[in-house]
Amino acid sequence: MDTQFTEELQNNYNRAVNYFGNQFKVSAVISLASKYTLEKREFSGVALQKIVDQMAEYSKKALSIQKNSPIPYYIAARFLGQDLEACFENLLQRDGALKEAGFHNSPFRLAGAMMLDEDIHLHAKRAKTLYDEMHRKQFILTSKEDVPYAVLLSKVNEPPQLQVETMVQYYKALRKQGFLLGNSLQSLAQILTMYSADYNETLLQYVAELRHSLNHRGIKVKPIHYPYLGILALNATDNEKIDEIAEWQKALLELKIFRMAKELALIVAIQKIMRELVEVQNMVDMKELFIEDLIDVMEITLDVVDIIFLPGIDLLDFFR
Repeated sequence: MDTQFTEELQNNYNRAVNYFGNQFKVSAVISLASKYTLEKREFSGVALQKIVDQMAEYSKKALSIQKNSPIPYYIAARFLGQDLEACFENLLQRDGALKEAGFHNSPFRLAGAMMLDEDIHLHAKRAKTLYDEMHRKQFILTSKEDVPYAVLLSKVNEPPQLQVETMVQYYKALRKQGFLLGNSLQSLAQILTMYSADYNETLLQYVAELRHSLNHRGIKVKPIHYPYLGILALNATDNEKIDEIAEWQKALLELKIFRMAKELALIVAIQKIMRELVEVQNMVDMKELFIEDLIDVMEITLDVVDIIFLPGIDLLDFFR
């Protein structure tokens, strides 16, 4: 077991807490600490804040830089060590493309802008078409928090109506498998369509088996973990890797930072194993939807308040 990783994670978390205090939820602070640790960086709140301030100044309020939101800090962390002016201009153009396509101003639009492909205007239009279809079919669960997912999902030019129909099919099928209704389940259903816009029963059963495998190892899978089951499924994670994830989750639970956020230990464990896999293989089966982007989207939407309904309540079906 790599004790250096756990030590660096704890140290980065301590630095982040010392800087942010109670500004953000513990999940956001752990996410930033994990991102820095996985990238072998030492957290510096002063350096990160400087990038956020420069980004706000450069955009002249054109970008939604809300300092009470962790999203600008996630974005700033991606700019570390790069040409900041070029990064800001690139982000400004991409955010403008989403604005032109009809997305309302929000930190989530800003996050989505980071995921746009080179032909930003064409991609932005595809994303808006998909988002509108998602909202039409999943009108209660779909909100501004789904903008980054819509951008990622529209990287591949699939028929939006088929994509959303498949999302709904996965959502309902997973519900029958005992998954709880809510935003997290919707995110999982969305992620599964990255494999193909066509419904795949084998993929669905694989997700159910992944949950069973983790439960069998003494890990209680909660709704907050559902999207991460999707990323494991897309990477065809085998039992050996599940064992590694379980070992890391157990080791991470020993750290002070997870005493009040035990459910986040599994997320960090999955991130670590996925990061190691990315370093040795390019995930071409994900059709160039790079794992880093997907993990960033999941972290950005981690704090979204979930709507969960208990099993057996059938009168509340969100789909038309």
